[in-house]
Amino acid sequence: MAHNNHVIDGINKDVGPLYTTEDAREYYLDLAKNWEDPYGTPKVVTHDGVRVVRDDYLVGSKVRGGDCLISSLPDHIDTIVYVQPRTGLAGVSLLDVAKRYGKKVRLFMPSSKRISMHQACCIERGAEVSFHRIAAMPNLNLIAKKWADKHPNAFFVPLGLKHELVTAGIVKTASTIPAPDVVYTATSTGVLTRALQIAWPNTEFVSVCVSRNMKSGELGRADPISEPLAFTASEKTEHLPPFPNIDTYDGKVWKYIPKNSDKDILFWNVGKEPELTDMSIIENTDSYRDWEKNVKKVD
Repeated sequence: MAHNNHVIDGINKDVGPLYTTEDAREYYLDLAKNWEDPYGTPKVVTHDGVRVVRDDYLVGSKVRGGDCLISSLPDHIDTIVYVQPRTGLAGVSLLDVAKRYGKKVRLFMPSSKRISMHQACCIERGAEVSFHRIAAMPNLNLIAKKWADKHPNAFFVPLGLKHELVTAGIVKTASTIPAPDVVYTATSTGVLTRALQIAWPNTEFVSVCVSRNMKSGELGRADPISEPLAFTASEKTEHLPPFPNIDTYDGKVWKYIPKNSDKDILFWNVGKEPELTDMSIIENTDSYRDWEKNVKKVD
């Protein structure tokens, strides 16, 4: 289904109504002033005249903002709680960061007859998982939050790692890169594009919306492109970029970017496909569940 009914209001909900983008930039940089990105300055490589942030050299871009958040948590927090969709690098990224700080990760996943490759990678990397049959991802987000609220040692992270310390980490890291004329990103929750807009207040932005219609405040000042392929569908091979990527996510953006133009265009590639060593995890994991009658019974 095409995602072509976005709310385009020019509002960046991570800036807030009382601040300019420049004010917000200073606010987030101050939040992250005592944090240094352990993953270093992003590697930027030029392909077909386009500057590309190659976070495919990492587990994924979310490890950067994730580290800014998790490193700040109090000592009594030992479990990070998150909803892991069938596709996406958030789960493996949180696991990478949590390992550094000696914390566990509990992932709530949508039920299906067969788990996905990304879900299997999370399990192989040591995630505690529970599967739930749901009608939509916000329902699972509610289930996960209720579980975290019942456990004082758990910390719930919203979908897309929507947290101001994650935004602060991205703003600080992006600020080490010279501001481009135009930025292209794949967009689902919009956390990345909104943070980059704060880091580069004079840059134009284009969001390729790959999963759903964007709501008020989610696009910021980005111009949306509605990707007609389904979120879980892979991009055609001939349209993929010449570097490792997620073909259901960043891989859908490359075809829209003008190549060798007279503008300084930057594309933020958030990662590559994680490797699964034990393929038997997919066959041996029972992820099917019946409908839950009462989410309050989750434990």
